[in-house]
Amino acid sequence: MMRVLILMFSSFLIVGGSSRVSTTCTAEACLTLHLEKEQFERASKNCIDNGGKLVTMRNEDELQSVKSAFLAAAAEDGERERVFGSKLWIGLSLQKKRCTDSTEELHGFRWTSEPEDSQYSYWKKKPLRTCTEKRCVSISLADDFRWTDGSCRDRAFYMCKFLSKGMCRPIVLEERSEVKYNLPFLSEPLTFNERMVMIPHGTWAEVQCVGSEIPIISFCSNQDGPFDWTNSERFCTADKRSCELKNGGCDHLCSVTAEGGVRCECREGYHLMYDKVSCAAKDSCENSPCEFKCVPTVTGYSCACAEGFRLAGDNISCVDINECREDICGEHRCHNTPGSYHCDCHVGFRLVAGKCEDVDECTEPRCEQGCLNSQGSFSCYCHAGFISLSDDRGICIDVDECILGKPCEDICTNTIGSFECSCREHFTLAYNGISCVPNPTEKPQISPGHRESIITNLTRLPDGFGLTTVNPASLNKTNPKTDSIKSRTFLGSSWILVCVLGSAVPLIVLIVITSAFVIYRWKRSRRNILKNATADNYCWVSSGLDNERKKSNTSNYRLNNGQIRA
Repeated sequence: MMRVLILMFSSFLIVGGSSRVSTTCTAEACLTLHLEKEQFERASKNCIDNGGKLVTMRNEDELQSVKSAFLAAAAEDGERERVFGSKLWIGLSLQKKRCTDSTEELHGFRWTSEPEDSQYSYWKKKPLRTCTEKRCVSISLADDFRWTDGSCRDRAFYMCKFLSKGMCRPIVLEERSEVKYNLPFLSEPLTFNERMVMIPHGTWAEVQCVGSEIPIISFCSNQDGPFDWTNSERFCTADKRSCELKNGGCDHLCSVTAEGGVRCECREGYHLMYDKVSCAAKDSCENSPCEFKCVPTVTGYSCACAEGFRLAGDNISCVDINECREDICGEHRCHNTPGSYHCDCHVGFRLVAGKCEDVDECTEPRCEQGCLNSQGSFSCYCHAGFISLSDDRGICIDVDECILGKPCEDICTNTIGSFECSCREHFTLAYNGISCVPNPTEKPQISPGHRESIITNLTRLPDGFGLTTVNPASLNKTNPKTDSIKSRTFLGSSWILVCVLGSAVPLIVLIVITSAFVIYRWKRSRRNILKNATADNYCWVSSGLDNERKKSNTSNYRLNNGQIRA
């Protein structure tokens, strides 16, 4: 009962679950399509854990195998609409520390299984240029299975490929008998379907004959040369087989034996296989219709084409691949040829492995000093201390820094690409390589005029800034330490005086301006006070009586004057 429930649950997953797996087996390999979206690393690990690898597309044959398996699975399970625009991982990736390379067919990408490299490509567009990010490749039915790079952290469906040491034909039984195949890379058994052309080595089958309760267990293994099923003689009894039912299980010819059984035979050019029902060509490629090459297979043959060609729709003829449609030359001109192509490279590029590659002119003696390469060109530059001639590309001449900038305090000597500073006698070059300082081991030479200037400045200093009198005779002493202390005292006092005066001048100017403003305001106020006091705050009005009084006063004045004079 438990086994029935498990089978029912697994059947539900296979038919409509999110982890549905569709299997297709041919004479070359088995492909499993997993319609459950996973990240690239997880998808690759799932394939490896089951004994396979992510599917590859190293040539046109592998492309057609992937396309056929995908379309067959989608059509059978009614999933075409759901998976039409969905991505499907293939085993092609660019490692994180590797850069994309447009000179290669794979653009720096590598297959995750051996061989890692190939000359076949089927890109939809050029991959993203990067050296730091891991990129993985996917395909989709909407893009006609062309390659597209993307982030490996995206999720997509995936397909695993399983190679086998050999293959067995499916077991042919009478109508009501059943067989289940337990493939080594699947967790649940499969029943026969048209996509199971061959069964891989290592598969064990459960054969349930009509009327028998115990199933017969058989393994696909090497049977002294060809691969066939063990215990095949115990399969459902031959007397129940009939040439009228599925041709008796025979590939070609079926005949009835005297005992009432069936016997299989093969047509001319074929021989009967170990299972006594299958037929294989003695020389499958003899008189083949292939236009270019015939490849023998277990079930017959397949046609192949030369590089630069692909199989036509009849799977026999070969047609040229127009590589120029894939923008294979980039910005350069492309010429298609039968089975190949040719790129006309621009100036500054050269043809390498069929692609236009930038010429690194800096590897050649183009510049006298520095060279900087660029796409299709280059540029020269000069080192520090040199300049380039505009009329002579790549030539550098020395710059005389002593004339242009006078970088030294005393003596400047030009050198090739640089300059050197030096000092006159009794002076030493400072640590900065530019300034000059007195030589402490020698007596400094002071001119008479300079000496008198120092004496005058020192005698004029105020009391608060050091010495007020100076003995001229003391200047004749040869103690360098004393002279240095005095010099520093003089310089320090001078700087203090300058700082004090610099701070006092703005203050004095401010006081003068303020005083002038106060005086101006005071005078103006005083003038107003005097003007108001004269009228004593009254208004005088003239009248006629006043005029008479003025006349009387005038007469009296004149009379008095006459008396006085008399």
